[in-house]
Amino acid sequence: MPLAMRQSISGALKKGHALLALLIMVLVVVPLAANSGELQVANLGDCKLESGEQITNCLVTYRVFGKRNADESNIVLMPTWVNGSSQALADSNYLGPLGIVDTDHYQVIAIDALGNGLSSSPSNHDQGAFPVVSIRDMVTSQHRLLTEHLGLSRIHAVVGASMGAYQTYEWLMMYPDFADRFVPIEGTPWSTFYGYLRDQLQLATLKLDLEDPKQFEAAKSIAGAMKGLVYWTPDYVNREMGGDNFEAAYEALVGSPSADDLRNALAHRQAIATHDIRRDRPDFPSTVRALSGRKVLAVVYEEDLTVNPEPNWEFASMLGFEVIEVPGDCGHFGPNPECYQDQLIPIVSDFLALEFPEMERHTLAGKGVTREYFLHIPRQASSAPLPLVIALHGWSSTATGFSRAYGLNGHADDNGYAIAYLQGSNFYSPLAWDEGLHFVSSWNDEASNLTPTPAGPHCTADRVPYPCPPDCGSCNHCGWTSCGDDVGFVDDVITELSQRADIDEERIYLFGNSNGATMAQRYACGNSSRVAAVVLSLSQMPPGYTCGPANALPMFHYYAGRDDGVGHDGTATSDGWIYSSAADNTRVWAEHVGCSNPPQLWQSDLTDQFGWECSAYRDCGSENVDVVSCKDPDQHHELGEQRIPWIPANCVTASQADSLPGQPLCPDSGSVRPQSAMDVFWQFISQY
Repeated sequence: MPLAMRQSISGALKKGHALLALLIMVLVVVPLAANSGELQVANLGDCKLESGEQITNCLVTYRVFGKRNADESNIVLMPTWVNGSSQALADSNYLGPLGIVDTDHYQVIAIDALGNGLSSSPSNHDQGAFPVVSIRDMVTSQHRLLTEHLGLSRIHAVVGASMGAYQTYEWLMMYPDFADRFVPIEGTPWSTFYGYLRDQLQLATLKLDLEDPKQFEAAKSIAGAMKGLVYWTPDYVNREMGGDNFEAAYEALVGSPSADDLRNALAHRQAIATHDIRRDRPDFPSTVRALSGRKVLAVVYEEDLTVNPEPNWEFASMLGFEVIEVPGDCGHFGPNPECYQDQLIPIVSDFLALEFPEMERHTLAGKGVTREYFLHIPRQASSAPLPLVIALHGWSSTATGFSRAYGLNGHADDNGYAIAYLQGSNFYSPLAWDEGLHFVSSWNDEASNLTPTPAGPHCTADRVPYPCPPDCGSCNHCGWTSCGDDVGFVDDVITELSQRADIDEERIYLFGNSNGATMAQRYACGNSSRVAAVVLSLSQMPPGYTCGPANALPMFHYYAGRDDGVGHDGTATSDGWIYSSAADNTRVWAEHVGCSNPPQLWQSDLTDQFGWECSAYRDCGSENVDVVSCKDPDQHHELGEQRIPWIPANCVTASQADSLPGQPLCPDSGSVRPQSAMDVFWQFISQY
């Protein structure tokens, strides 16, 4: 939408003239000269269609906005919505300087879909009845344009809204290696029954005899009413459009389409009615498995009555990508400037710029065993020595999978610290609760494999057994973790990295998750002078093995209120495993660092936002450190505000694939949502 139109709409709405704003939106077309690419026409010859028919002298029109960089790595394809045009994408700021796709950074090729009135369509077809085209036919014609006429073999992204998102999903299925990113906005991979009913009504309307004046008027009238019924929500329509003159608002919705306009609309509605990326693909599940590395982000809108968002989540659960739902009552027009475009722009911008630079792989040899760790240095590292976080994954995770599944490298980039991921001892074994061989990795926290103490057993007599690691030889009834020298391994990594010129050896922190957290606690209890602060997530030590450091070492402890993997109240979990209570685990640490006062309420803006219940021992010992404990009441055994759910924590990135060839590659996708739990942890530890 042009700036002048947006300003007119904004002014009308501020004065309470919602109807006037609508009339401006519907009736005024103002070209945005500063963002207008020249309309170009490509003749593809014959376009063979799914139906078996073809379009002779098949024309595809397009516009190019922005400059292509030297290596042609910034090209973005943007298909059009129902009866939309390449120019309308620019006019509505879907592309342009500071648009949804910023043409100051990307070159956008906006292609008019077959049937829109510019490319081959019923309105410009002179060879008899225009054949039925499908979404796949549109995508095929676009691929031919890019390859045959523009000489491209690859582009950076396909970004489409509404019917453009349908095309984006088909691009993913038909040409998955042609683009690095796929961003369907307010679209769907397949329809729902509600969508089917809507399609049938629209098709029946547009198939009326448009040569008959009465039927033509009826078709216009029904099509106009359908706009108001499905494009926005009832609340939005009642608030913004009706005013005191329903008839005038209705006339504005109907507008003045020609018979050709309605015939073009029919072409697109017919394409939408058959859209289903599963259609005629009997091997669809295996096809999806092959797509697991694609970079996909879907954006949907709350209360969208035109496109039901639900299939996006179903497909996302199969393929493994993020779906972001934008709240509000604007419905299907959510991405428009007058609605929530300001929220959409940074989401798409961040995703298009998402990168995963590989981490440095390092090995350490000792006592006949070679161990590995992976180092990430922030992309915009300063010349000053960097703080360092030592990250220890949970049971049966991988070092690089931990980095990707928790989005930790991005947080390190944003906050200017290095992060090293250590790999626990690992092997493959059957599991009592699942068939086949499974990857098992763990840390020797010098507690979980020891015999019970007078404080009580580590597990019940009927506990669910975990496999005994080979480096243990044999395990007692409650044993389940590695028996290797993991304290020595952590110590060696800290020694090696603290000698680097780019690491600040006075600001080395430990962050452990689950079994990695008990490992972090064990190391810190005996080596407190080597680290500046510790974060323990989702862990308690077994009974009798709670510990604290000899020095005044600050600690942040996070646990989940509904965690049945590592209990927090001292009672056995449903699988028969027993841990110290969270209160005791924190209290013992606090006593060791010299806390003399009882715990008191502790909170921050983020902990309040997350609903965490936190307390802290404050100003402990001569160095006045804090010991904080936070409970996430409704979370299970997962760091919910940090975890990216569709990335398995036992996957590997390319830098670890050779050392763990049996593990799946991590999906080449991330999250544009902030993983904010790490913000809380970093704010706490970085002050020390």
